[in-house]
Amino acid sequence: MSEEHKKNLRLLAYWLFGTVVIVFGAITAYILFVGRVTAGISVMTAIASGFPIWGIVALAAIVIYAGYYFYVSRKG
Repeated sequence: MSEEHKKNLRLLAYWLFGTVVIVFGAITAYILFVGRVTAGISVMTAIASGFPIWGIVALAAIVIYAGYYFYVSRKG
């Protein structure tokens, strides 16, 4: 794998990780904002409630990274 491909992989990982962190924070904050007003939920309940959404985003990020890694490594 060339140095350019490694650089692109690191950049992709950076952006995918950033996306997952932003989605996690936004979903958790939204659930906390709405949940505290209506039901008085805790932080752990908000994290557990948001797991299906940010869990799918994290899984999609892993699949995208792995797919691109195998695509680049097969390509040369």
